[in-house]
Amino acid sequence: MQLHQINQLAYPSDIEQTWRSALQLGDSVLLLEEAMLRSTAQHDILEALIEAKQLSLFYLQSDALAYGVTPTLGTALSDEEWVTITLSADANISW
Repeated sequence: MQLHQINQLAYPSDIEQTWRSALQLGDSVLLLEEAMLRSTAQHDILEALIEAKQLSLFYLQSDALAYGVTPTLGTALSDEEWVTITLSADANISW
């Protein structure tokens, strides 16, 4: 399993397409920092990606609190859980 760490709300279209195309079946996506806002602004896109690629979606609880967002997709992680999932991934890709 690859862990794709996304930290921006939006990327230039070529980078956005590249990271989405890089997702493999069963990969995980972690929303960090400003990317936390994707949970509401891009809810339908994320939901479609999760379904199509059988992804696991995670976000940092501390970022959700900082941005005042209550996601309806994904699983909240503490900082300690973030370290654990990062170390357990076969590869980590930061976008």
